[in-house]
Amino acid sequence: MQYVRTKIFIVLLAAWTALFGLPILWDALVTLRPRTIRWLSRRWAHGFLFLCRYVLRLTYKVEGQEHLPEEPIIIVSNHQSVWETIAFLILFPDVNIIAKDSLYQIPVFGWYLRRSPMMKVIRDQPGTNIRSIIKGSKLSAQEGRTIAIFPEGTRAPVYGRQKYERGLSAIQKATGYPLVPVVLNTGVFWNSKYNVIHAGEITVRYLPPISPSSDLYNELDRIEDDINLHKDQMVKDMNIDKWLK
Repeated sequence: MQYVRTKIFIVLLAAWTALFGLPILWDALVTLRPRTIRWLSRRWAHGFLFLCRYVLRLTYKVEGQEHLPEEPIIIVSNHQSVWETIAFLILFPDVNIIAKDSLYQIPVFGWYLRRSPMMKVIRDQPGTNIRSIIKGSKLSAQEGRTIAIFPEGTRAPVYGRQKYERGLSAIQKATGYPLVPVVLNTGVFWNSKYNVIHAGEITVRYLPPISPSSDLYNELDRIEDDINLHKDQMVKDMNIDKWLK
């Protein structure tokens, strides 16, 4: 049954996404402001989460809300599925997500990334990336936008490990923002290797913030270990290892 739900979800999401191609035509006549485009992106993301809830029976809960400062922040999250890339548009309004360049090639979705704008990173171009990220981070700070980064650089398996990119300290120096680690277990339900998206409840857990005065570069290994420990324990507590075999 969940296989059928997954197929229906894909068809409905494609139709919902096609509707948001209409503003692209309108933008050709009357240039839309980035804030308007981000508002449209959030409407699309709300529809995505609606389909997750009512078609896939896939919901989510948030833990550690008290750890989120009222000021803009840098979100540092593990990455297991497409879910968090979209849900962060709702969890952190006006967020600037650092996204790999391949996502910009996706029809409609890529246009919204460019025009929001989000920050793009290109594989195998570390020097270009860090200069672009520092520039984009400074602009985000001027606009008061939160920044989200998946420092693993790609989706990792539920129990997998992917060494974190080292550019976080440059972002924090450019913005002066506190950093909030985020832990997700989305890969348990949404694994790109399989054709079925499982029903259930995703957990999004915010850990205590790290102040901008910290020596972040030297703390990155500890942050990485902390996120991985929480991630592993989160999955173990679910007692569903049989799903992952």
